[in-house]
Amino acid sequence: MRRDSKSLGVLAISSAAIIWGSNGVIVNSLPLDAFTIAFFRVLLASIILLPFMLLFRRVDLLRIVESWKLVILNGFLLCLGWAFLFASMRLIPIANAVLLNYLAPIFTAILSPITLKERLEKTAIIALILSFIGVILISQDEVIGASASNLLGILYGLLAGLSYAGFIIVSKRLRGEFPSLVMAFYSYVFAAVFLALMVQPAPPTLSPYSWLLLLTLGGVNTGLAVTMYLYGLGSVEAHRAVILTYLEPLSAAIFGLIFLGQVLGALDLVGGALILFSGYLVARS
Repeated sequence: MRRDSKSLGVLAISSAAIIWGSNGVIVNSLPLDAFTIAFFRVLLASIILLPFMLLFRRVDLLRIVESWKLVILNGFLLCLGWAFLFASMRLIPIANAVLLNYLAPIFTAILSPITLKERLEKTAIIALILSFIGVILISQDEVIGASASNLLGILYGLLAGLSYAGFIIVSKRLRGEFPSLVMAFYSYVFAAVFLALMVQPAPPTLSPYSWLLLLTLGGVNTGLAVTMYLYGLGSVEAHRAVILTYLEPLSAAIFGLIFLGQVLGALDLVGGALILFSGYLVARS
């Protein structure tokens, strides 16, 4: 029975990672800026998750008030992370944007001694060096003969990873106090509030197809996929879960090739491998 549960957990996390890999294609298919797309993503995810919260987690919805400052901070970091990631996806190949976002575990390991009073391990330093080399390799094609937009795309990707690292650190502070799904729900709600202040005041005029893409991004790629991921964490070890999520940049590269004609060069592949290996080292330590 335990083996079946673990197999389902692996399947759930793997499926979630593959679904997340399609985010870049959706973002590049929408006639909206990155902040507006991120706003609709978290807004729709919040609306979809609300009935489940009221049915199954009503008490926890009220308890979270005890840590409202950290919950609001988490929402702010999430809104920055997704907005920067989507902005990066618009300017550089989506696989590279996702890979830069996957620097988050490295940033987390470096910042943890300051924020969580955790010891800085040698593994984290090695991972930082390897990931830095990986970023340089990924950036080569963008920097050589690059326009300002290419460089901005790299910067946005790095800021996305840094924001997500902050999100991970705050989530660690909240972990154990509240169920993960409740934390995710409130993070979406407050991210939507912050993003509402950044988007254009007039509602955009969108085609039915664009609304379908937004519903997919909010309902499937966020609400469903995050729920699947959290379910999988219940039966899969954390370091194995991290490794399984590496299917996201792989699927992002495949989706980018099929739907957007984005081909990664040899330097991109080597740089991406170094970043993913760095994340693996941190997860195993």
